[in-house]
This record gives sequence, structure tokens and C-alpha cells, in this order.
Amino acid sequence: MAISKEKKGAALGDLKEWVDRSQAIIIVKYGGMTMPQLDKVRNEMRKAQGEFHVAKNTLATKVLEEHGLSVPEKWLTGQTAMSFCFKDPAAVAKSLGDLGKEFDKLQVVGGVLSGKALDAEGIKALASLPPLEVLRAQILGALSAPASSIVGALNSAVGSVMYALQAKVDKEQPASS
Repeated sequence: MAISKEKKGAALGDLKEWVDRSQAIIIVKYGGMTMPQLDKVRNEMRKAQGEFHVAKNTLATKVLEEHGLSVPEKWLTGQTAMSFCFKDPAAVAKSLGDLGKEFDKLQVVGGVLSGKALDAEGIKALASLPPLEVLRAQILGALSAPASSIVGALNSAVGSVMYALQAKVDKEQPASS
């Protein structure tokens, strides 16, 4: 369906803004889904701190090219929508994967992460990552573990020296009767 130049310009501006703000973009096919199903997808994307928008393929191609992002042409054919990941790409990918199990007509075809195109398997791998907060906690734990080991070793060494000194003092002092 043809749209006016004015509407095209507005849609293009929105797409540019979403691509600018996104850490990752996931492209899906949604043909045959009902409006209530699409509304559920949109709501789930918002919960995952992303957005889900149906995109005109020519406009999506144009915006991606302007941002230096290239994806296979076949990804942007037919009824296409894009999920924009603003905070945690893994959470959005996981949410889309779960929704794809619920709605068989929702199919992830690929996406872009850090300027690189990922196929559907790459997006599935992204979805298997733990949430961002868990990753941060794991990194902090890994960084603080050596420091904790050093503190424990120093405490143990100081304790051993103290016990040895106390034993020497006890041995040299005459027993009181």
C-alpha cells in the first residue's frame, strides 16, 4: 500500500531515531498474526526495554544502509517487523524467542548487534545469555575473587606469625605457681 511522502518522511525519521538509540536490532517475520497477538508482542518488548515496530522494507533498508548496517536482502521481504533493543539485547532476544514459541507465525530471521549481522542462530545464542545484571554480577565476582583470596592469605599468614610469637612468649615466661 502506497503512503504519502509526508508519512514516509515521518516513518523514516522514527526508524532513524530507533536505530540510533538501539544496541541491537532484531528482524522478524510476522505474517498472519492478529492485532491482539501483535499488541502482546509490543507489550512484551516494552517490558524487555525495547520496541517492536512493523517496518516498510524499503524504508528499513534505507535506514540500515544510512547507518552502515547491512543485512541480507531476503531478511527484508514480505511482512517484516523490527525489534529495537535499547538496554539489554539478550532480554529482547529471549522475549522474542519465547513469543515465537507461543505464536508460530512470529519468526526471527536475523538482526544486527554491534554493527554485525547475526542470523537466526546468532540471535538464539544471544537469547541464551544471562540478563545484563547477572553478567555484571558475574564479572564483579570474578574481579573481586582474587582480592578476597589475597586478603584471606594475608590474614592466614599474619595469624600464623601471631600464634608463633604467642607460643614463644608463653614458652619463655616462667610458669606462675
